[in-house]
Amino acid sequence: METKIETTNTGGKVLAYDGEELVGRLDFSFKGNVLSIDHTYAYKEGIGVGSLLVSAVNDYAVSKGLKVLPVCSFAVVWYQRHPQFQDILDRKD
Repeated sequence: METKIETTNTGGKVLAYDGEELVGRLDFSFKGNVLSIDHTYAYKEGIGVGSLLVSAVNDYAVSKGLKVLPVCSFAVVWYQRHPQFQDILDRKD
């Protein structure tokens, strides 16, 4: 599977493809230096699409020096399962 990231000034999306077939999408928005993961959609379940999407947007955020705010429930759980990325999370405490 491969991912493609498309951005605008206000946010963007990560698209996941299996060959030419679109198998998932992640929508995100920018709030200053914070990337908010708003929605994750896996059109094929059980093949790791959601994890691929969150991992791709995480790598993008790291490369741009952004913090991440996981809003969608899938992203929240993904970050709980990947403690090595806790330092990138936007903490409001």
